[in-house]
Amino acid sequence: MSKLKRMASTICLGVAGLLPATAMAEDVLIGNIAPVAAQPSMAILAEAIAAFAAEEGWDYRMLDANLSPDRQVSHVDTFVTLGADIIASWSLDPNAVAAAYTRAQEQGVKIIGVNSKGQGVDASVYWDTQLCVPGGVYEYNANWIAERKPGAKVIVFGGPPVPSIQDNKACFIEAAKAVGLEVIATPDNTQDSTANAAAMSADLLLRHPDVDAVWAYNDNTALGFSASAYASGKSIWKAGEEGGVMVFGTNGDEIAIDAVRAGRLTGTWDPNYIAFGGAIVLMAKHLLEQPDQTPEDLVVKSMLVTAETVGDYVVNEERQYTLDTLPLVN
Repeated sequence: MSKLKRMASTICLGVAGLLPATAMAEDVLIGNIAPVAAQPSMAILAEAIAAFAAEEGWDYRMLDANLSPDRQVSHVDTFVTLGADIIASWSLDPNAVAAAYTRAQEQGVKIIGVNSKGQGVDASVYWDTQLCVPGGVYEYNANWIAERKPGAKVIVFGGPPVPSIQDNKACFIEAAKAVGLEVIATPDNTQDSTANAAAMSADLLLRHPDVDAVWAYNDNTALGFSASAYASGKSIWKAGEEGGVMVFGTNGDEIAIDAVRAGRLTGTWDPNYIAFGGAIVLMAKHLLEQPDQTPEDLVVKSMLVTAETVGDYVVNEERQYTLDTLPLVN
């Protein structure tokens, strides 16, 4: 069992509720408001934050917003009542939660924006799949498609009306058009489920049987499209080979990694949840111990996992980092 696995196993992680406090420290409490804790990736991230916090001797708790901005506001107030020193929160609606963040700051609580900024956020931590920057992952993904299928017809899947999700969708659309790809449909999987994505995809395939590539904001959606594509008699493009529909997800979920190996997905972006959990704790240390030297952002490097690169993929449980060895951008 890896060091991270051993540490994480000592902390009982609830999927949808409040985590019991660890008995390792009484001085510092770091609270994490998960946007939707039911996603496997969010559970991995919660374990990672807990493990790195335990290494610092900190207490850790998690609450689930379950894609509800109102619940997120309530959770901020709950953490203030519990005496949290740090709250890490992925803002579902920056405007809705701004006042709650400000109230927390007035009580001396530091707010870390998880893949988000806005009023009341002291500093932010990003995985680079959440940043729309020149030469970033969206341009890389669009170029990957264009190099193999110039002028490809692309369906771009967004998700729930969360600003960061919609921004990512818009960023990929811009990158796709810049390299000559033809965006033929831009649906949103607002239910955030594989089953709903599959149902939507069945209709899309009837209307766009000539689709060459699909970019999806998460793995659930990409896998839903893949299932419908197979059901309609289409194949999936496998890196290193030609033919079929290129299908890309984001999240690096283990089920998606397995699908890449099996040729049911072309690729998925692995944001490195273990390192990301460490980056949140590293930012918390800056805010608590070196507030005058706190960086505005920390960005964790991601990896595009395809059939050509899956051999380099390391499962989350076997990744070991210290706060000094995190794979940060710049």
